[in-house]
Amino acid sequence: MPPRRDRTQQDDATPPTLPPVQLTPYERAIMDMLAGITKMLERQSERSGKSRGGCG
Repeated sequence: MPPRRDRTQQDDATPPTLPPVQLTPYERAIMDMLAGITKMLERQSERSGKSRGGCG
């Protein structure tokens, strides 16, 4: 197995910019929800620091 990289070097964390796609209002709402969840999880992981345990 290749050696594990530092978490800050994840290239796939930022998706490549794609041409704008026509989304239905439903799909757009899903994207907004996922973006909000992602930001929330990023904030939680920044706050927790080195502890990478599960919930609780």
